[in-house]
Amino acid sequence: MNRLILSIGLFSCSSLSAPQFNGDSSLAKILQEQRFNAGGGKFGSAFAQEDGVVFREESSGNNNRIGEYSFTGDDGVVYTTKYSAGPDGFRILSGDHIPSGGQNSAPNVVEKDANGEDKEYDYEYYDDAIPDSPFVNKFDPTHQTKFLLAGDLGGFLAQRKFTTPAPALPGQLATEAPHRFFPAGNIQLERFQEGFNFNFKSQ
Repeated sequence: MNRLILSIGLFSCSSLSAPQFNGDSSLAKILQEQRFNAGGGKFGSAFAQEDGVVFREESSGNNNRIGEYSFTGDDGVVYTTKYSAGPDGFRILSGDHIPSGGQNSAPNVVEKDANGEDKEYDYEYYDDAIPDSPFVNKFDPTHQTKFLLAGDLGGFLAQRKFTTPAPALPGQLATEAPHRFFPAGNIQLERFQEGFNFNFKSQ
């Protein structure tokens, strides 16, 4: 397991060559990606793109995660943010471009009842008032239908018509070529009793 976590750390901290990518960042090629699950709630992932975006996150197994991401700004400077997330909320640990230099969230306070047990959240219940349907975006005119306004998602879906395209003739492509895909590269997958380790590296 230490080898898996170490490989993620080295991958995310490695100094990749300066990005020469000038196109749409949503179309940037994935240079490297890694995911692992070491069992016991310990897992993580990391990836790097040709536009200089790098991301890494790991879970320590007790509902806490720590991670970082970086990108190259329009001024050519690499900006990195480190953070943690868990029962005590989301905290920015470091980030020179963040005016405050960091952020602290309120601690997770568990209230106790008269018997010393964790106090359960008191949910808000509606009596006669009918809440707005969760399926309706009131700013979207296409959502103003009787089924969605009534909260009947099943009725709304039942009115939709799905068409199946005719099969392609011999020698023709059946579907349009995908616009997003993994570039050519090497994939390694290790499986073991507690989990797995997946690693992709672009050619």
